[in-house]
Amino acid sequence: MARYGMIWKIKPELKEEYKKNHDNIWPDMKKALKDCGYRNYSIYFRKDGAMFAYLEHDNLEEGSKKLAATEVNTRWQNAMAKYFINNDPTILGPEIEMLEEVFHLD
Repeated sequence: MARYGMIWKIKPELKEEYKKNHDNIWPDMKKALKDCGYRNYSIYFRKDGAMFAYLEHDNLEEGSKKLAATEVNTRWQNAMAKYFINNDPTILGPEIEMLEEVFHLD
């Protein structure tokens, strides 16, 4: 299992609404994440709108493709689109920057 860190940006003024949506994540979206192999998934907010996410997955590329093919993920990303700061309007969901792991203490 591999660990992944990533960042994206949301509009800071919409943080509370974005958080509320994640506090009440749709059960079918939560199930899709689990069914697609996402584990130990957490998201953190920085005051400038940067979001940091950590998750574990056996094969994130494969799991992301599987998740992207689900109807619930399309609905979820469309519902969340108003929060993201994206330079490329053709991207469904946030513009994610994957981070390189530098250190891990187990």
